[in-house]
Amino acid sequence: MAKSTLLTSRRGLLKGGAAGLVGLVAAPAVFSRRAHAADAALTVTSWGGDYNKMVREVFADPFTAETGIPVTLVDNGDMAKVKAQVQGKAVQWDVIDAPAAFATSGARDKLWEPLDLSIIKPGPLVQGPAADYMPLYLYSGGLVWDAKRFPDGKHPVDFAGFYDVKQFPGRRVMRSLASETLEVALIADGVAPKDLYPLDVERAFRALDRIKPHVTKWAATTPDQVNAIVQSEGDFSYSYFNRVKSAQKAGASLDFSFEQTVNSLDYFAVPKGTKNKEAAMRFIGFCLRPDRQVAWATRGYYLPNSVTAMDEVKASPAAQYLPDLTNGKNVIVDSQWWSENYTAVQKRYAEWMLT
Repeated sequence: MAKSTLLTSRRGLLKGGAAGLVGLVAAPAVFSRRAHAADAALTVTSWGGDYNKMVREVFADPFTAETGIPVTLVDNGDMAKVKAQVQGKAVQWDVIDAPAAFATSGARDKLWEPLDLSIIKPGPLVQGPAADYMPLYLYSGGLVWDAKRFPDGKHPVDFAGFYDVKQFPGRRVMRSLASETLEVALIADGVAPKDLYPLDVERAFRALDRIKPHVTKWAATTPDQVNAIVQSEGDFSYSYFNRVKSAQKAGASLDFSFEQTVNSLDYFAVPKGTKNKEAAMRFIGFCLRPDRQVAWATRGYYLPNSVTAMDEVKASPAAQYLPDLTNGKNVIVDSQWWSENYTAVQKRYAEWMLT
């Protein structure tokens, strides 16, 4: 996806109106309860914890109830395993829940099946699909801490503060994924969000070198980012508001900063060679239905990709937790840059964590 396309997405997400349309106007089809013999089941990757519960409640179980096709969720976002499955012609996962870097780099490596819009029938979208991956929603990442241990004034609220260990001493928790992490590092080092891309990888790693001695945990999964703070394995972490909200409901004294966030589209893609291609396309179409998009966005505090769902979401109580993409401080991930650089940068980052 070109950068200009992503910025068009930003404008459309903000307006939620006709300017964001991409001309896909067909209404979702009513699925038959009879599935093709090869489409007897689906395996969908997920991201663990409350996110997994959301996928189950909002998408997977209702899809099974309507189509008769059972859905298994696998908490694994490892693109190396996706690539190995496709290249080894032994595909086990039918739908990949793919952040921008995953979706675009997978497309570059020709890992995805072409989308069959005659099956998906997505309706009007804020951000249109690529040939082989479909945008589902926009999510935001920011800083989280324990409010009891770190009251106001004792914790960072932006990425520069996260890297300022003198003003805010404490243990840092960081992601094991390079995407979003390099953006945070560069902003902490003084790069303005509007000037981020192309990412200065060397400068980012120099900033990472400075924070590395203060990192006590590398979070391999999204729940780990929050659990590390709850269990006092770290003091400040990067994570996502829906994860924090779930922990708050369970009694955790966590807080989250909306002062500065990294914002990116999340996509669904179908690995090339799946035996359940038709069911996978049906599942994607089901998840784009306006009622499913509203349920997903208000449950997880996301911006939906369905134009029809946008007004209802913006009028809901969840709207107070949606990102302000016009404040100049928040980051919009450039998926095109990551499509060209993800594999090499992630390899370097993985090696850097071990050194």
